[in-house]
Amino acid sequence: MLYKYSYRYSFMKKLLIIGCGNVGGFIANNLEEFTGERYAIEGFLDDDAQKCGKVLFGYPVLGSIDKISEYAAEVAVVVCVSNPRIRKNILDKLSAFSTISFPSFVSSHVWISNNIRIGKGVIIYPGVAINYNTSVADFSILNMNCAIGHDCRIGRCATLAPGVSLGGFTVLENCVEMGINAATVQGSRVGENSIVGGMGMVTQEIPANCTAVGVPAKPVKYHSDYVALKSVG
Repeated sequence: MLYKYSYRYSFMKKLLIIGCGNVGGFIANNLEEFTGERYAIEGFLDDDAQKCGKVLFGYPVLGSIDKISEYAAEVAVVVCVSNPRIRKNILDKLSAFSTISFPSFVSSHVWISNNIRIGKGVIIYPGVAINYNTSVADFSILNMNCAIGHDCRIGRCATLAPGVSLGGFTVLENCVEMGINAATVQGSRVGENSIVGGMGMVTQEIPANCTAVGVPAKPVKYHSDYVALKSVG
């Protein structure tokens, strides 16, 4: 099977995609739609043994994440794993390789106000709107059609599903996960490692390490280690 490749790619920096699930497929299928530097996809790394050796989304699955040591001196990496806690675990492993670069991938079909701060390794899908004086910390993922109000703070490794709406002055701490069409009122805060279920409306502070659902969103479960870190797919 032929991989996606052209002569001009030989002059671009190589890109490894970690995780060949839905987020990885989005990057692989839409690489030319992002602003910034251009990259040539080398392939995927994924710890799912059933995927290794296959060709997915037009690119080879080169092996597990441990194979990064063979590429670390020459590649850029994008971590395409939607679960914040698994993503953080992967990044902890990659921190041993100081030569890896982590570009952000921001769709050309977004609206971003002036006075916005976007960290490294961030993925922003089409249709997202971000108002002024907002920061999006490293390795966060904002899926399609999210609306981010002014003066918001989105923490490291946060994941916002499609249609999330944040009122102004909202704070999402590190590794927060917001489900489809979840929302916050102005001045809300969601604690570290917490999950707000789809369609949930945050009207008061959500503590750390919990799952909150409903309108208004209320904690229904607490967890210190919510998910076993088994796969990056």
